[in-house]
Amino acid sequence: MFLRIIVKNFTHLYQSFKYSMVRITVRTESGDLSNGSAFHIGDGWLATAAHVVNGGEIEEIVSEYCNENLVVEKIISHSDDRVDLAIIKTNLDLTHYLKKTTIVGSPEGFVQTDHVEIGGHLDDWIGDELVLSKVLLMGYPPIPFSNGPVLLASEGEVNAVVDKYNGPHPHFIISNMGRGGYSGGPVLSEYGFLLGVLTESLVANNQSEELGYSSAISVEPLLVLLQENGVYPGKNKETIEVLLEGADHWDNKT
Repeated sequence: MFLRIIVKNFTHLYQSFKYSMVRITVRTESGDLSNGSAFHIGDGWLATAAHVVNGGEIEEIVSEYCNENLVVEKIISHSDDRVDLAIIKTNLDLTHYLKKTTIVGSPEGFVQTDHVEIGGHLDDWIGDELVLSKVLLMGYPPIPFSNGPVLLASEGEVNAVVDKYNGPHPHFIISNMGRGGYSGGPVLSEYGFLLGVLTESLVANNQSEELGYSSAISVEPLLVLLQENGVYPGKNKETIEVLLEGADHWDNKT
């Protein structure tokens, strides 16, 4: 008798969310160009790491799969400087993609969507239940000898959940190798929702970031950032209302 092993990959997640990915290129104070990542959460709003947009002058924000250089209308960073998150209002509109009737070669589990769904795991609900669960990291690290920017996807797993002594909110330590350019990219759960936002590689003694632990901040501070600024993007609106406004919101509906 043979044991049947089902090999699970994340091709469907990559194909589902690649259209939501955005590259950010910034010119640093030293004059160098630096890439970061962002992702669409609805109504033209992008989520990213604050240090990506605050680290210099933005050269361009590009939706690679739409071949479109986006117009930035507003950038809002988290009110707590220790929380490395920001949201960006742009003119990104993926309506034309949603109207496609056939997506050729779509893998099983593929979802035709124009945004990343934010998870509903608030800080107080996070224990070690997600340790060893699978994740997909997406972003735009520079690739040597490549003719241009390429969206990189990396499968990994949650290795630990930590509370950092130099900042609030749980962070997921993931097995994916840290690389410059992944910052601001989404860490997607194997179940298809946003687990966290990649913010940094935790290193000691000025070691290379490739030797550190890739760290993603959980979603509660992103939800709070959106709510505090009156931003309820697309289908993520309900998540914000249910989790942060709760019974008060629904009482007002009746």
